[in-house]
Amino acid sequence: MRMSVPLLVLLLGVAWPTASHAEKVRTNANAKVYNRAGEQGKVVVKVKEGQSMTVLAKEGRWLKVRVSGRTGYIPRSKVDMPEGDDEFARNTRRRPFVDGRGTKRGFGGESGPDDRIGADATGDDAAGDDSGDEPAPKGKTKPKSKAKAASSGDDDDDGEEEEEPADAEDAEPEDKRVRASVKAKTVAYAEPNKQSDEQFKAKPGDVLFVEQTKGKWTEVSVEEGDIGWIQTSKLEVDEDGGGGGGNRYGRVMDVRARVGVTIVSQSLQAGGTGATTKWPDKYTVGSSSAAVMLGGALLYPYKARYLVGGELTYDLAKAIPGISFDPDGGGANGGPMPSQTTGFTIHNINARAVAGYDLRRKSGAILFGRLGYRYEAFQVANVTNLTKNNAKLPSENIQGPTIGLAFAVPLLTQKIGFRLSVDAMLIGGSVTQTKNLEDGADPSVKKIVIGAGVTYRWKPGIDLSGGYDLNYASLKFGAPVATSMRGHAGTSVARTDLNHTIAVGIAKAF
Repeated sequence: MRMSVPLLVLLLGVAWPTASHAEKVRTNANAKVYNRAGEQGKVVVKVKEGQSMTVLAKEGRWLKVRVSGRTGYIPRSKVDMPEGDDEFARNTRRRPFVDGRGTKRGFGGESGPDDRIGADATGDDAAGDDSGDEPAPKGKTKPKSKAKAASSGDDDDDGEEEEEPADAEDAEPEDKRVRASVKAKTVAYAEPNKQSDEQFKAKPGDVLFVEQTKGKWTEVSVEEGDIGWIQTSKLEVDEDGGGGGGNRYGRVMDVRARVGVTIVSQSLQAGGTGATTKWPDKYTVGSSSAAVMLGGALLYPYKARYLVGGELTYDLAKAIPGISFDPDGGGANGGPMPSQTTGFTIHNINARAVAGYDLRRKSGAILFGRLGYRYEAFQVANVTNLTKNNAKLPSENIQGPTIGLAFAVPLLTQKIGFRLSVDAMLIGGSVTQTKNLEDGADPSVKKIVIGAGVTYRWKPGIDLSGGYDLNYASLKFGAPVATSMRGHAGTSVARTDLNHTIAVGIAKAF
């Protein structure tokens, strides 16, 4: 039997903080917000008198609040609570009591000192002032700090009071959050979709703090602590990143699919003594093919301006209808061998490690470095049946490490983005071909792939895309293999592949 959470809490006797229902309060003095309840916690932000903040929970004499995009704890004595809030009797007296400092303050004025706790007991006023201290006796000044005394060794000649050095731990943390703004009044939602509840409305001139990015949405907060999701396309992000710290991207994950056409072309040339100018020593074949491309990427922010992660893509091209070839030329001057159409399928798999550098532009421009591995399979239908594969084309596998660069501008305009990329296989590439149909005894390959594309922001988290890819490969096979049925003459064989792909598709970000 399932047990409800409230019932389970009652049975276990768990004490939960009282929810505040997101009420707003204002500080009645300069104050510090700590990362945990207690003055021993680390100061996460300092706030001035009159600062508005959102109450998240009430825990004893402490309030858990959100202010300036930060979450922390502040003593109740530092804020003005709404009328009728009697959960805690706030002590509004700000004058601390320290043993020996005075006996005239207390209950009834003359009845003795107050018993104070925490910061009040030590005079650690969150504002940094000590307005409650009693004045020093006439003619005397406060003692120098130990650090100053140790360095000087004597008092100043003029007898003036020395200023104590600032406590390094008391220094307010540098605000390195990324700031943004909107051009027009924009709704911030509770979740990254328009069907969720409205949290607040951002207006031009409001300072928004970027918390994280998810797909095509960005989570932002305001000074008072309100937080919500706004479409990234409606935001203008400060180029300097609000002080240079913080990564404006959260985890970036997307999947994409494209369909299109690939034009495949192969040109082979045998050279050296004995080579002819006809097939099989020299020829060019090609065909169009239907292409389907799938891919996905996962990136995480690293430090202030970097993204690191990986990418995996798979491309499939199927010949339509295939390579049409007549070995003896065909036509009126051709020989008796008939023309045949040879089908083929191409598989491409790319796995890459990716590192991106945020250029801090309003367009979101990022420069990527890519290091990966490419596997490409060119599979000929009926490869060993030479009556159907009359061009005697071998199936082959090309694989090796790749290195590349990519440049992405997701917000060239509010709706349009573009990308450029180049990847190269320069060293370590290998080629294997169907046994007894080899082009040469010592194959090697160099390959370069150039891509360009545009995106259109169709819906939140969904982009439409179009692109062009150029796949160029230079293969050298060395001297022909005597046992190969390819029948090359000469002393060397080389081939050039040139594939063009045009595709359109859709991408979904998460």
